[in-house]
Amino acid sequence: MNYSSKRTIASIAAGAALAAAYCAYALGGRSPAPEDLKAWAVAMLVFIGIGVAAVIVIQVLFYIAFSVGVAAKERDQDDKTVERIIASTVAEDERDKRIGLKSARVGYVVAGAGFIAGLAALALGASAVAALHILFGTLAAGSIAEGIVSVYYYERGVRNG
Repeated sequence: MNYSSKRTIASIAAGAALAAAYCAYALGGRSPAPEDLKAWAVAMLVFIGIGVAAVIVIQVLFYIAFSVGVAAKERDQDDKTVERIIASTVAEDERDKRIGLKSARVGYVVAGAGFIAGLAALALGASAVAALHILFGTLAAGSIAEGIVSVYYYERGVRNG
């Protein structure tokens, strides 16, 4: 498994953990009242902020661990060679860009479907909080789906066209 796949799996794990934490919060006894739209919106914004910070920290720690691992494996090489190996591994090429575009498309489709599902829920008489939960859930699912598709393309390859 290459560096990009491992990095993406770390992001998927962080996203899944955030979604699980939000579900635990929403279903727990400390959640806001079902009709308190403002409190739910604030809670979702807080979880989004926590998620962004967590992904940044995880990516930094992952890069540090990767660099230490390469340096340990290439002990007999000089520092410039180790730096060149690390730089070449984390550099983004055309394949990475293509994989990013293909996986982003999947994420956008899931998020778009969630938006439509949220609107449909409102049209069918569901509460605004239910629509917020649908939107938040499908955004998280879209992010996870994007990561899964990315790992799939990194491991199986991507073709032109």
